Amino acid sequence: MPRRAAIVTPDVPLFIIPHVIQNAIRILGEEVERVTIKKTFMHVYLLSIRTRSVKRKLRPAIPHAKYPAHRSKGMRDPE
Repeated sequence: MPRRAAIVTPDVPLFIIPHVIQNAIRILGEEVERVTIKKTFMHVYLLSIRTRSVKRKLRPAIPHAKYPAHRSKGMRDPE
């Protein structure tokens, strides 16, 4: 699975850093992997928030079939 691009927020003042990190955690939840903060100049920083992909289970295959279930476009599951 390809790696997701980091969310980069440039020119963040020092006093706003906690709010930016808090909002990212609130939005992304458990997907936050790493937060990197670099000082650019004076009291301004560059924030980089790396996320990871959530592991999802694939749809189960039909027990008697040799291959996983295949759905064509426009088809709905029978109810």
